[in-house]
Amino acid sequence: MSDSLALRPPNIMHSCPKALASIPLLMLALGAGEYKKQNPPMTPLSTVADFAAKAGKGMPLTVVFFGGSLTWGANASDPQTTSFRALTARWLRDKYPRASFVFHDASIGGTGSQLGIFRLERDVLSRKPDLVFLDFTVNDNIYGSDVPPLASYERILRDLRASGAAIVPVLMCGHPEMTKERDFIPPRYPAHKALAGAHGLVPADTIATARAAIARGEVTPAQLYPFGKDRIHPDDPGYALFFEAARAAYEEAAAGAAAPAPLPEKTIHPDLYSRHERKILVDAALPAGWVRAKTYRTSMWFDGLSSRWMGDVACAAKPEDGVEAAPLETVFHGSFAALFGERNPLTPPFRVWIDGKPVPQPASKAKDPCLWNIDSARFSSPASGAGNLFAWTVLSDRLDDGPHTLKIAPDFTHAHAHAELRIESICSAGRKVAE
Repeated sequence: MSDSLALRPPNIMHSCPKALASIPLLMLALGAGEYKKQNPPMTPLSTVADFAAKAGKGMPLTVVFFGGSLTWGANASDPQTTSFRALTARWLRDKYPRASFVFHDASIGGTGSQLGIFRLERDVLSRKPDLVFLDFTVNDNIYGSDVPPLASYERILRDLRASGAAIVPVLMCGHPEMTKERDFIPPRYPAHKALAGAHGLVPADTIATARAAIARGEVTPAQLYPFGKDRIHPDDPGYALFFEAARAAYEEAAAGAAAPAPLPEKTIHPDLYSRHERKILVDAALPAGWVRAKTYRTSMWFDGLSSRWMGDVACAAKPEDGVEAAPLETVFHGSFAALFGERNPLTPPFRVWIDGKPVPQPASKAKDPCLWNIDSARFSSPASGAGNLFAWTVLSDRLDDGPHTLKIAPDFTHAHAHAELRIESICSAGRKVAE
């Protein structure tokens, strides 16, 4: 919608009775200023066609790439130049030489849309994007069909559209999907395609693009994935195929009608996460034994650098006097709870209680499954300062939707002398509370 078509409040100085009748009674009662506070105007929905028109006019535009490691470009020879993200940015600059672009990378490897709903405001919407390339299909478990990741992905779509950003969903894939029987499509793919269709979006189909290139003999699976057992992150030729899929989706959407599809009145999947909160721990008083600390400034890989994704953390260190830190306790409302923080090979285990009941770590093979282990020792040797990474840990996504208490207690019994438990925020989500 152009600015000239945006709805404007009536000019009361030139009003007639009919015009006055069109003014909401609440506005007359509250005054225009207070009415605007309580009823902010809805941002016009935008399309890729709108974005293309602005780019063609040479306007300044912001583009955000929001996703996981395939958006970042893991295994690309140079993620800043040969990833799908970099190739797309270069192509947009070449296609619209008069436009002024700012590109932002908001991709964290190994994370999906359940973390995405808590990162959306800080890492995406704060940039005021005109266009967002949206990933997460692989990291939401491409072979899964469970509802919680669909609910979080759909919530991101709705919130992005309501912000006024145009969207190109990029449905990523890996070696298994490229080489399976041509009639096989993993379940998350059609589910994400259906959500895109409900919002009038054109998704980038990387499976179809890659299978067609392999069938034409342009590239072999061995050329796409030459890195040992890694069958997710391709070499540069694979990222070139991902770019081709994204470019095709963009061009199809840009050639479409300019009128945006309306925001669906209801969600397709249960709207589990319409209410979500990222509670920053250092914003409140910390319990005994916990202190405010800066994030790590080293990491195992660039998209895992904690300081890019969070502020200061609440830190509990192994005590020298034998008196361990008090449990961290908080309350939240919803059906979902997780912690977002930092880890390294020395990160100590911890225990979790929700509503006073101990919570076991899913799929734990430890003798004590209620002792949560999130250290990064499997990625590097357990030396002090090695292998720093962010930590995203879902504590539960199957709670009754309502108020809950959460307690987290580090266990330093067998921990290294330099061990620290570092948590930036407690993330919770659920349905909106009826007013």
